[in-house]
Amino acid sequence: MDGSIDKRQLIQWLEATAARTTGRRYQVRWDALDVGSLRELQRLLRDLETERQRAVQQARLMPWRLP
Repeated sequence: MDGSIDKRQLIQWLEATAARTTGRRYQVRWDALDVGSLRELQRLLRDLETERQRAVQQARLMPWRLP
């Protein structure tokens, strides 16, 4: 895959995910980042989503253990 196409797809994914999860659009200069940094951001957002899902699941299973 062409590097510029891959980078554009990563940027589109990051923009869409950030907007979907927060309900806001951020003015980040995604194109200023290299592909490796964009992939790390993608990994971070996926990890955060996984942690959010785990917390929701745990709260449903054991609501009395909420902080």
